Amino acid sequence: MLFGCKSIIFLIFLLFTLCFISCDQIFGDIPPTLLKQAYNQKKTKKAMVFIKDGNATTDNSLHVILENADFELTDAELGNVFIVNSDHNSATLDSNAINLTWLSEKTLEISFDSKLRTFKKANEIYGVKIIYKEL
Repeated sequence: MLFGCKSIIFLIFLLFTLCFISCDQIFGDIPPTLLKQAYNQKKTKKAMVFIKDGNATTDNSLHVILENADFELTDAELGNVFIVNSDHNSATLDSNAINLTWLSEKTLEISFDSKLRTFKKANEIYGVKIIYKEL
């Protein structure tokens, strides 16, 4: 009888452990998906568009980040220039929703679908002027 009780306790512990490990994906950061990137003319800076998955209470979102040319995205990265979502599926979140064009070494144009809902819209970062164009 004692062996049976230990087995039940072990099974409960095992189920709890498996549930806890599987919840890590629910509560942990999901890696962003890089959709496009554009370098300035001297390749000292790059702008990147990536999508972050939402969860039960938030929509997926598109982010634009501007960093040095050797920068690599991490799992917890957020956009430092531009953040938008689909505004309850009014717009499609894909690689065509945002376009990046370097007009000069220190000027980046971001053209985007006017149906996107904007959460962050920086005008300048790291000495680079950001110009926005709604399509």
